[in-house]
Amino acid sequence: MKTKAFILSIILVLSVCAAFVGCGSTPLAQQVGLLYTVGQGSNSINAFKILSDGEINALQLANFATNPRPVSLALAPSKNFMYVANFTSNTVSGFSLNRTTGGLAPIGTAVAPSPVGTGPVGVGVSPDGKLLFVLNQTSANISVFSVDTVRGFLTEIVGSPFATLANPQFMVMSSSANLVYVSNGTLSNISGFAYNAGGTLSALGGSPFTVGAGATVGGLAIDAKGQFLYATDSVNNKVVSFSIASGTGVLAQVAGSPVAAHTTPVFVAVDATGSFLYATNQGSDDVSAYKISAGALTQVTGSPFTTKSSTATTAAQPGFVTVDVTNTFVCVANINARTMAVFVINPADGTLTAVTNSPFQQVIAPQWILTTN
Repeated sequence: MKTKAFILSIILVLSVCAAFVGCGSTPLAQQVGLLYTVGQGSNSINAFKILSDGEINALQLANFATNPRPVSLALAPSKNFMYVANFTSNTVSGFSLNRTTGGLAPIGTAVAPSPVGTGPVGVGVSPDGKLLFVLNQTSANISVFSVDTVRGFLTEIVGSPFATLANPQFMVMSSSANLVYVSNGTLSNISGFAYNAGGTLSALGGSPFTVGAGATVGGLAIDAKGQFLYATDSVNNKVVSFSIASGTGVLAQVAGSPVAAHTTPVFVAVDATGSFLYATNQGSDDVSAYKISAGALTQVTGSPFTTKSSTATTAAQPGFVTVDVTNTFVCVANINARTMAVFVINPADGTLTAVTNSPFQQVIAPQWILTTN
Protein backbone atom coordinates (compact mmCIF):
# COMPACT_ATOMS: atom_id res chain seq x y z
CA MET A 1 0.00 0.00 0.00
CA LYS A 2 2.84 2.40 0.88
CA THR A 3 4.46 1.73 -2.51
CA LYS A 4 1.22 2.47 -4.38
CA ALA A 5 0.68 5.67 -2.36
CA PHE A 6 4.23 6.78 -3.14
CA ILE A 7 3.76 6.14 -6.89
CA LEU A 8 0.46 8.03 -6.89
CA SER A 9 2.13 10.96 -5.14
CA ILE A 10 4.90 11.06 -7.77
CA ILE A 11 2.32 10.99 -10.59
CA LEU A 12 0.39 13.84 -8.95
CA VAL A 13 3.54 15.95 -8.55
CA LEU A 14 4.57 15.32 -12.16
CA SER A 15 1.10 16.25 -13.38
CA VAL A 16 1.19 19.53 -11.46
CA CYS A 17 4.71 20.25 -12.72
CA ALA A 18 3.66 19.59 -16.32
CA ALA A 19 0.77 22.00 -15.97
CA PHE A 20 3.22 24.74 -15.03
CA VAL A 21 5.89 23.86 -17.61
CA GLY A 22 8.11 21.99 -15.19
CA CYS A 23 8.88 22.32 -11.49
CA GLY A 24 11.30 25.14 -10.80
CA SER A 25 10.90 26.57 -14.32
CA THR A 26 9.14 29.76 -15.45
CA PRO A 27 5.32 29.40 -15.51
CA LEU A 28 3.52 29.76 -18.81
CA ALA A 29 3.46 33.38 -19.97
CA GLN A 30 0.13 35.11 -19.41
CA GLN A 31 -1.62 37.76 -21.48
CA VAL A 32 -0.85 41.26 -20.17
CA GLY A 33 -2.19 43.46 -22.95
CA LEU A 34 -3.28 44.03 -26.52
CA LEU A 35 -1.27 45.49 -29.39
CA TYR A 36 -2.57 47.07 -32.60
CA THR A 37 -0.57 48.16 -35.62
CA VAL A 38 -1.18 49.73 -39.04
CA GLY A 39 1.10 50.26 -42.01
CA GLN A 40 1.64 49.87 -45.72
CA GLY A 41 0.61 46.55 -47.19
CA SER A 42 -2.90 46.19 -45.77
CA ASN A 43 -5.85 48.55 -45.33
CA SER A 44 -6.58 47.10 -41.93
CA ILE A 45 -5.72 47.24 -38.25
CA ASN A 46 -3.70 44.19 -37.14
CA ALA A 47 -4.44 43.01 -33.60
CA PHE A 48 -2.21 40.92 -31.31
CA LYS A 49 -2.06 39.73 -27.73
CA ILE A 50 0.98 40.65 -25.62
CA LEU A 51 2.23 38.00 -23.21
CA SER A 52 4.21 38.59 -20.04
CA ASP A 53 7.38 37.38 -21.81
CA GLY A 54 6.93 39.89 -24.66
CA GLU A 55 5.72 37.37 -27.25
CA ILE A 56 3.31 38.82 -29.81
CA ASN A 57 3.79 37.36 -33.26
CA ALA A 58 2.19 33.95 -32.73
CA LEU A 59 -0.80 35.54 -31.07
CA GLN A 60 -2.49 37.50 -33.85
CA LEU A 61 -6.18 37.95 -33.13
CA ALA A 62 -7.45 39.26 -36.45
CA ASN A 63 -7.23 41.98 -39.10
CA PHE A 64 -9.93 44.67 -38.98
CA ALA A 65 -10.61 46.47 -42.26
CA THR A 66 -10.36 50.25 -42.47
CA ASN A 67 -10.10 52.78 -45.31
CA PRO A 68 -6.97 53.28 -47.44
CA ARG A 69 -4.27 54.02 -46.15
CA PRO A 70 -4.23 53.72 -42.32
CA VAL A 71 -1.22 55.54 -40.83
CA SER A 72 -1.90 56.31 -37.14
CA LEU A 73 -4.06 55.24 -34.21
CA ALA A 74 -5.51 56.82 -31.08
CA LEU A 75 -7.41 55.35 -28.13
CA ALA A 76 -10.07 57.15 -26.13
CA PRO A 77 -9.30 57.46 -22.38
CA SER A 78 -12.24 55.13 -21.70
CA LYS A 79 -10.42 52.54 -23.85
CA ASN A 80 -13.78 51.76 -25.45
CA PHE A 81 -13.09 53.49 -28.78
CA MET A 82 -10.20 53.53 -31.24
CA TYR A 83 -9.69 55.92 -34.15
CA VAL A 84 -7.47 55.61 -37.22
CA ALA A 85 -6.31 58.26 -39.69
CA ASN A 86 -6.53 57.06 -43.31
CA PHE A 87 -4.09 59.09 -45.40
CA THR A 88 -5.08 58.46 -49.02
CA SER A 89 -8.85 58.35 -48.45
CA ASN A 90 -8.81 61.51 -46.29
CA THR A 91 -10.97 59.88 -43.62
CA VAL A 92 -11.02 58.93 -39.95
CA SER A 93 -12.43 55.52 -39.02
CA GLY A 94 -13.84 54.76 -35.59
CA PHE A 95 -14.06 51.38 -33.86
CA SER A 96 -15.52 50.14 -30.61
CA LEU A 97 -13.06 47.96 -28.69
CA ASN A 98 -13.91 44.75 -26.85
CA ARG A 99 -11.20 44.70 -24.19
CA THR A 100 -11.90 41.06 -23.32
CA THR A 101 -11.41 39.64 -26.81
CA GLY A 102 -9.45 42.51 -28.41
CA GLY A 103 -11.97 42.66 -31.24
CA LEU A 104 -12.87 45.86 -33.08
CA ALA A 105 -16.26 46.78 -34.54
CA PRO A 106 -16.78 49.76 -36.90
CA ILE A 107 -18.61 52.80 -35.50
CA GLY A 108 -20.87 53.76 -38.38
CA THR A 109 -18.93 54.75 -41.51
CA ALA A 110 -15.59 56.50 -41.84
CA VAL A 111 -15.81 60.27 -41.43
CA ALA A 112 -14.21 62.72 -43.85
CA PRO A 113 -12.84 65.93 -42.35
CA SER A 114 -14.13 69.07 -44.05
CA PRO A 115 -13.09 69.34 -47.73
CA VAL A 116 -10.11 71.50 -46.74
CA GLY A 117 -8.72 68.80 -44.43
CA THR A 118 -6.63 66.37 -46.49
CA GLY A 119 -3.79 63.93 -45.91
CA PRO A 120 -4.47 63.01 -42.25
CA VAL A 121 -1.34 61.69 -40.55
CA GLY A 122 -2.13 61.90 -36.83
CA VAL A 123 -5.05 61.50 -34.42
CA GLY A 124 -5.41 62.28 -30.73
CA VAL A 125 -8.20 62.28 -28.13
CA SER A 126 -8.56 64.88 -25.38
CA PRO A 127 -8.04 63.72 -21.75
CA ASP A 128 -11.80 63.83 -21.11
CA GLY A 129 -12.55 61.82 -24.26
CA LYS A 130 -14.91 64.46 -25.65
CA LEU A 131 -12.77 65.76 -28.54
CA LEU A 132 -10.81 64.16 -31.38
CA PHE A 133 -8.01 66.04 -33.15
CA VAL A 134 -6.77 65.10 -36.63
CA LEU A 135 -3.52 66.47 -38.06
CA ASN A 136 -3.83 66.94 -41.83
CA GLN A 137 -0.42 67.07 -43.50
CA THR A 138 -1.42 67.89 -47.07
CA SER A 139 -3.77 70.74 -46.18
CA ALA A 140 -1.63 71.91 -43.22
CA ASN A 141 -4.39 72.12 -40.63
CA ILE A 142 -6.03 70.35 -37.69
CA SER A 143 -9.60 69.06 -37.87
CA VAL A 144 -11.47 68.86 -34.56
CA PHE A 145 -14.47 66.62 -33.84
CA SER A 146 -16.75 66.32 -30.85
CA VAL A 147 -17.03 62.71 -29.66
CA ASP A 148 -20.20 61.00 -28.51
CA THR A 149 -18.65 59.36 -25.43
CA VAL A 150 -21.40 56.70 -25.31
CA ARG A 151 -21.39 55.58 -28.94
CA GLY A 152 -18.10 56.98 -30.26
CA PHE A 153 -19.64 58.96 -33.16
CA LEU A 154 -17.81 62.03 -34.47
CA THR A 155 -19.16 65.47 -35.41
CA GLU A 156 -16.82 68.14 -36.77
CA ILE A 157 -17.02 71.33 -34.71
CA VAL A 158 -17.80 74.80 -36.07
CA GLY A 159 -14.63 76.57 -37.19
CA SER A 160 -12.72 73.37 -37.96
CA PRO A 161 -10.15 72.90 -39.41
CA PHE A 162 -7.56 75.22 -37.80
CA ALA A 163 -4.43 76.24 -39.72
CA THR A 164 -0.94 74.97 -38.93
CA LEU A 165 2.36 75.74 -40.65
CA ALA A 166 3.19 74.03 -43.96
CA ASN A 167 3.86 70.28 -44.11
CA PRO A 168 3.33 69.36 -40.43
CA GLN A 169 4.91 66.05 -39.44
CA PHE A 170 3.61 64.82 -36.09
CA MET A 171 1.10 65.76 -33.41
CA VAL A 172 1.19 65.04 -29.69
CA MET A 173 -1.35 65.91 -26.98
CA SER A 174 -0.84 66.49 -23.29
CA SER A 175 -2.70 64.03 -21.08
CA SER A 176 -2.88 66.55 -18.23
CA ALA A 177 -3.82 69.84 -19.96
CA ASN A 178 -5.69 71.13 -23.01
CA LEU A 179 -2.56 71.43 -25.13
CA VAL A 180 -1.56 70.22 -28.61
CA TYR A 181 1.91 70.39 -30.19
CA VAL A 182 2.85 69.87 -33.84
CA SER A 183 6.34 69.32 -35.28
CA ASN A 184 7.08 71.25 -38.46
CA GLY A 185 9.90 69.30 -40.12
CA THR A 186 12.40 71.45 -42.00
CA LEU A 187 10.89 74.66 -40.59
CA SER A 188 12.94 73.75 -37.50
CA ASN A 189 10.20 74.47 -34.98
CA ILE A 190 7.20 73.21 -33.03
CA SER A 191 3.75 74.83 -33.06
CA GLY A 192 1.79 74.89 -29.81
CA PHE A 193 -1.97 75.26 -29.37
CA ALA A 194 -4.43 75.47 -26.49
CA TYR A 195 -8.07 74.46 -26.89
CA ASN A 196 -11.23 75.27 -25.00
CA ALA A 197 -14.05 72.93 -23.95
CA GLY A 198 -15.63 73.22 -27.38
CA GLY A 199 -12.42 72.26 -29.17
CA THR A 200 -11.52 75.66 -30.65
CA LEU A 201 -7.73 75.92 -31.09
CA SER A 202 -5.63 79.02 -30.46
CA ALA A 203 -1.87 79.44 -30.84
CA LEU A 204 0.20 79.61 -27.66
CA GLY A 205 2.17 82.74 -26.90
CA GLY A 206 5.60 82.51 -28.49
CA SER A 207 4.54 79.73 -30.89
CA PRO A 208 6.14 78.36 -32.99
CA PHE A 209 9.03 77.37 -30.70
CA THR A 210 12.49 77.06 -32.25
CA VAL A 211 14.22 73.69 -31.95
CA GLY A 212 17.57 74.64 -33.46
CA ALA A 213 19.21 76.09 -36.54
CA GLY A 214 18.79 73.75 -39.51
CA ALA A 215 16.83 71.19 -37.47
CA THR A 216 14.38 68.76 -39.05
CA VAL A 217 11.80 68.10 -36.36
CA GLY A 218 9.87 64.83 -36.44
CA GLY A 219 8.60 62.70 -33.56
CA LEU A 220 7.35 64.25 -30.32
CA ALA A 221 6.56 62.84 -26.87
CA ILE A 222 5.24 64.30 -23.60
CA ASP A 223 5.74 62.71 -20.18
CA ALA A 224 2.68 61.51 -18.27
CA LYS A 225 2.68 64.52 -15.92
CA GLY A 226 2.75 66.96 -18.82
CA GLN A 227 5.92 68.69 -17.61
CA PHE A 228 8.33 68.01 -20.49
CA LEU A 229 8.22 67.63 -24.25
CA TYR A 230 10.86 65.77 -26.29
CA ALA A 231 11.55 66.04 -30.02
CA THR A 232 13.81 64.39 -32.59
CA ASP A 233 16.09 66.37 -34.90
CA SER A 234 16.87 63.86 -37.63
CA VAL A 235 19.29 65.97 -39.68
CA ASN A 236 21.54 66.88 -36.72
CA ASN A 237 21.16 63.49 -34.97
CA LYS A 238 19.85 65.05 -31.76
CA VAL A 239 17.07 64.68 -29.22
CA VAL A 240 15.80 67.97 -27.80
CA SER A 241 14.14 68.51 -24.38
CA PHE A 242 11.70 71.28 -23.48
CA SER A 243 9.97 72.21 -20.25
CA ILE A 244 6.24 72.94 -20.56
CA ALA A 245 5.21 75.99 -18.55
CA SER A 246 2.27 75.25 -16.28
CA GLY A 247 -0.80 77.27 -17.23
CA THR A 248 0.56 78.65 -20.51
CA GLY A 249 2.04 75.62 -22.30
CA VAL A 250 5.02 77.70 -23.46
CA LEU A 251 8.11 75.63 -24.33
CA ALA A 252 11.64 76.37 -23.14
CA GLN A 253 14.69 74.23 -23.87
CA VAL A 254 16.07 72.37 -20.86
CA ALA A 255 19.65 73.13 -19.82
CA GLY A 256 22.05 70.75 -21.56
CA SER A 257 19.64 70.12 -24.45
CA PRO A 258 19.95 68.87 -27.15
CA VAL A 259 21.80 65.58 -26.65
CA ALA A 260 23.33 63.27 -29.25
CA ALA A 261 21.42 60.33 -30.68
CA HIS A 262 22.69 57.84 -33.23
CA THR A 263 21.97 58.24 -36.98
CA THR A 264 18.70 59.89 -38.09
CA PRO A 265 16.49 59.81 -34.97
CA VAL A 266 12.84 59.92 -36.02
CA PHE A 267 10.52 59.04 -33.10
CA VAL A 268 10.61 59.18 -29.30
CA ALA A 269 8.68 57.57 -26.44
CA VAL A 270 8.72 58.15 -22.66
CA ASP A 271 7.99 55.44 -20.11
CA ALA A 272 5.00 55.84 -17.77
CA THR A 273 7.13 56.98 -14.82
CA GLY A 274 8.91 59.69 -16.80
CA SER A 275 12.25 58.04 -15.94
CA PHE A 276 13.42 56.89 -19.37
CA LEU A 277 13.19 58.04 -22.98
CA TYR A 278 13.72 55.95 -26.12
CA ALA A 279 14.53 57.31 -29.59
CA THR A 280 14.53 55.25 -32.79
CA ASN A 281 17.44 55.90 -35.15
CA GLN A 282 16.33 55.10 -38.68
CA GLY A 283 19.76 55.45 -40.25
CA SER A 284 21.58 53.13 -37.83
CA ASP A 285 18.87 50.52 -37.12
CA ASP A 286 18.86 51.03 -33.37
CA VAL A 287 17.26 52.67 -30.32
CA SER A 288 19.00 55.23 -28.13
CA ALA A 289 18.00 55.00 -24.45
CA TYR A 290 18.23 57.87 -21.97
CA LYS A 291 17.72 58.39 -18.26
CA ILE A 292 15.60 61.48 -17.53
CA SER A 293 16.29 63.91 -14.68
CA ALA A 294 14.11 67.05 -14.64
CA GLY A 295 13.89 66.82 -18.43
CA ALA A 296 17.64 66.46 -18.94
CA LEU A 297 18.78 63.33 -20.80
CA THR A 298 21.76 61.08 -20.09
CA GLN A 299 22.35 58.08 -22.37
CA VAL A 300 22.21 54.77 -20.48
CA THR A 301 24.94 52.15 -20.48
CA GLY A 302 24.94 49.98 -23.60
CA SER A 303 22.87 52.42 -25.67
CA PRO A 304 22.04 52.30 -28.56
CA PHE A 305 20.32 48.91 -28.85
CA THR A 306 19.90 47.27 -32.26
CA THR A 307 16.44 46.61 -33.67
CA LYS A 308 17.83 44.54 -36.51
CA SER A 309 17.77 40.75 -36.74
CA SER A 310 21.22 39.15 -36.40
CA THR A 311 20.64 37.40 -39.73
CA ALA A 312 19.23 40.38 -41.64
CA THR A 313 21.09 41.55 -44.73
CA THR A 314 19.02 44.70 -45.33
CA ALA A 315 18.25 47.76 -43.23
CA ALA A 316 15.50 47.56 -40.61
CA GLN A 317 14.71 51.32 -40.70
CA PRO A 318 13.06 51.59 -37.27
CA GLY A 319 10.31 54.17 -37.05
CA PHE A 320 7.51 54.51 -34.52
CA VAL A 321 8.31 53.53 -30.94
CA THR A 322 6.09 53.13 -27.88
CA VAL A 323 6.24 51.79 -24.33
CA ASP A 324 3.53 49.21 -23.69
CA VAL A 325 0.67 49.71 -21.26
CA THR A 326 2.38 47.67 -18.51
CA ASN A 327 5.53 49.84 -18.74
CA THR A 328 7.52 46.63 -19.27
CA PHE A 329 8.30 46.60 -22.99
CA VAL A 330 9.54 48.95 -25.69
CA CYS A 331 7.93 48.16 -29.05
CA VAL A 332 9.52 49.37 -32.31
CA ALA A 333 8.15 49.33 -35.86
CA ASN A 334 10.85 48.31 -38.36
CA ILE A 335 9.46 49.73 -41.59
CA ASN A 336 11.85 48.32 -44.20
CA ALA A 337 12.27 44.92 -42.53
CA ARG A 338 8.51 44.56 -41.93
CA THR A 339 9.11 43.48 -38.36
CA MET A 340 8.35 44.60 -34.82
CA ALA A 341 11.20 44.61 -32.33
CA VAL A 342 10.25 44.17 -28.67
CA PHE A 343 12.56 44.84 -25.72
CA VAL A 344 12.26 44.37 -21.96
CA ILE A 345 12.98 47.51 -19.93
CA ASN A 346 15.26 47.18 -16.92
CA PRO A 347 13.38 49.40 -14.44
CA ALA A 348 16.58 50.09 -12.49
CA ASP A 349 18.59 51.71 -15.28
CA GLY A 350 16.48 51.79 -18.46
CA THR A 351 18.63 49.35 -20.42
CA LEU A 352 16.92 47.19 -23.03
CA THR A 353 17.06 43.46 -23.68
CA ALA A 354 15.45 41.99 -26.79
CA VAL A 355 12.76 39.42 -25.96
CA THR A 356 13.02 35.89 -27.31
CA ASN A 357 12.30 35.65 -31.07
CA SER A 358 12.35 39.44 -31.54
CA PRO A 359 12.09 41.04 -34.06
CA PHE A 360 8.75 39.54 -35.08
CA GLN A 361 7.95 39.29 -38.79
CA GLN A 362 4.89 41.20 -40.05
CA VAL A 363 2.87 41.10 -43.26
CA ILE A 364 2.87 44.91 -43.39
CA ALA A 365 5.48 47.63 -43.14
CA PRO A 366 4.37 48.79 -39.66
CA GLN A 367 3.96 52.53 -39.25
CA TRP A 368 2.18 52.93 -35.91
CA ILE A 369 1.82 50.81 -32.77
CA LEU A 370 -0.80 51.16 -30.03
CA THR A 371 -1.00 49.07 -26.86
CA THR A 372 -3.74 48.76 -24.23
CA ASN A 373 -5.16 46.36 -21.68
